[in-house]
Amino acid sequence: MGSIRVNGTTQASITLEQGNSSNGQLDTPLLLSFPHSGDAYPDDFGANPALPFEVLDFPNDKFVDQLYLARIELGLTSVHANFPRSYIDVNRHQHDIDAAMLEDSEGWYGRMQPTGLKSGTTLFWSRTKEIYDLYDRKLSNRELKQRLAQCFVPYHQTITSQVENMRTQQGCAYVLDCHSMTQNDTKARGGKQRPQIDIGDRRGQACSAAYTECVADAFSDQGYDVTVNERFVGGEMIVRYGWPEVDQHILQVEIRRDLYLNEDTREKTQRFEQMQQDCGAALSQIAGFVQQQSN
Repeated sequence: MGSIRVNGTTQASITLEQGNSSNGQLDTPLLLSFPHSGDAYPDDFGANPALPFEVLDFPNDKFVDQLYLARIELGLTSVHANFPRSYIDVNRHQHDIDAAMLEDSEGWYGRMQPTGLKSGTTLFWSRTKEIYDLYDRKLSNRELKQRLAQCFVPYHQTITSQVENMRTQQGCAYVLDCHSMTQNDTKARGGKQRPQIDIGDRRGQACSAAYTECVADAFSDQGYDVTVNERFVGGEMIVRYGWPEVDQHILQVEIRRDLYLNEDTREKTQRFEQMQQDCGAALSQIAGFVQQQSN
């Protein structure tokens, strides 16, 4: 796996929590992915020093991995990005790069096929909270290639190996890609309040209809307003790993942040424990469904 330097200490860029197994085989072929919950800010980030931490950290899906803590008791496998998404966003394709951010865009190692230029949300984010520049400098090709090598590549290699292991052992694999979203849409999209829970499955193409229905019901049963593909249909994670044609299923779950987090201070609210309990109950229901599919 890759590594990053944080406060002068080297640590893993990715964490893999291995699920329970019996006789060398995973009990439940369900993988939880946490691509945006990392809070280890690398020493070489070099972000704009004028930004308060609350603004720098705003893009991150803070505490989402803690909401699904029941995964441990349920014996489920999970993969965590330990770095913040603004450092490098593993839910973007590796060619989603803003040439204007680079010192030498013509000498870049790969291709450039940006999709998030207007919003500043490419592979390497350029803005936070829509209006604040994340950097007050140009970025070198060397440092960005290093981020790809140490963070992006290990994350997807780990997801791939775990999914393949599940398919080999159980004949199927299910991935729950765990995210959070701001209470309101961006100003560019009208600022409308978002649903409490939004599920994205690329409009039914990334997983079976039964899996989507299961996850939607699991959160609805806890009393939440759940929509499907209303706000987000799914990013790179969904496109890369969603192949129901070979019994490989993935969808993403977006939880509205105000249900557990003060978006401005980045602190947990009094409702955090309730949200955590509800996510645990939903996850237990989802795990039960996956076990039935693999039997």
